[in-house]
Amino acid sequence: REIKDEARGSSQIGPFDYCPRLGFREYWYPGIKAKKVGRKRPVRLRMLGEEIVLFRGKQGQVVALTDWCPHRGARFSNGLCDFQGTITCPYHGYVFDETGQCVAGLIEAVDSSLAPKMRAKRYPTAESNGIVFIWMGQTPPVPLEEDLPWELKDPEVSATRYVRVKMWNCNWTEPVWQGIDYHEYYLHRWFKWWHLINYKQQFFRPKPVVTNGVRIVEEGDNFVTCTQERTEYGQKEYAGLGKCPRHVWWRILKPHKAGSGRFGHNHNVQLPTIVRVPLGSSNHLRWGVPVNDSDTRMWTFTVTEKPKTVFGRIYQDLWYWLYRRGYGVIRINEKEDF
Repeated sequence: REIKDEARGSSQIGPFDYCPRLGFREYWYPGIKAKKVGRKRPVRLRMLGEEIVLFRGKQGQVVALTDWCPHRGARFSNGLCDFQGTITCPYHGYVFDETGQCVAGLIEAVDSSLAPKMRAKRYPTAESNGIVFIWMGQTPPVPLEEDLPWELKDPEVSATRYVRVKMWNCNWTEPVWQGIDYHEYYLHRWFKWWHLINYKQQFFRPKPVVTNGVRIVEEGDNFVTCTQERTEYGQKEYAGLGKCPRHVWWRILKPHKAGSGRFGHNHNVQLPTIVRVPLGSSNHLRWGVPVNDSDTRMWTFTVTEKPKTVFGRIYQDLWYWLYRRGYGVIRINEKEDF
């Protein structure tokens, strides 16, 4: 979308003005699903403003180097993996190993004096839950477990069974801000046909219309968790304007007040770009990867408890593919929020 200055308060300073436009670098970020990186052809990826090439090392692990050959600036991703654990530049045929060291020049003498002098920048990688994570920092990487959301480390939940990766046309700060600004009572108020098939009969229940403030319930070095205070349902009268919403005659059932469930209902944001919107029995987790200053690759994880039976697994699959994905992930998040 067209980049415009965002609305400012009286100070003319927004809460993200002191955040780097290309994201915080000293963190692990999800890069790509491991199964998408083969052994013959490299894969191109852009994140935090940098061009990266991915290929398989000698032991089968995914390796990340800069996509630009240090010789003449050709893209490695346009080349091939001619030898196990290496990437070959498509222009002059210089071969680089998984450490970024040039080990041969295919159109030069075997004892080339230039090849040993060239090295491509390497990015540390680690794999977990079938996802390749990339360390974008300038310092030595911390253990991956330090940056992984707890959901990806808990053996009792399914964190990566339902994952959607989508490019969002916005800076990474906007999804973080949006994830905890409590806009849902107004933005998401419109009728959706999913309400008719929801077993909670949401279409016939009064909707939440007012929150009386937001309170921080927990905070740490890299996260903050908030809750809404004294939510009110139905209608509210505004002096000189009238009632909002105007018509609620069909909402004849009692309000559905969500229980705590395993995941609770308090919104949470965690560095570097993680947002949680818990839904009681499931958890809507977003992890944005800055691509450039106007695009974000959004990883959306629908986290659930692991089913204990085959029938439970089938039920969860039907719930996600026929309801949650279309309603919550695509309709609410991708179409209404952005």
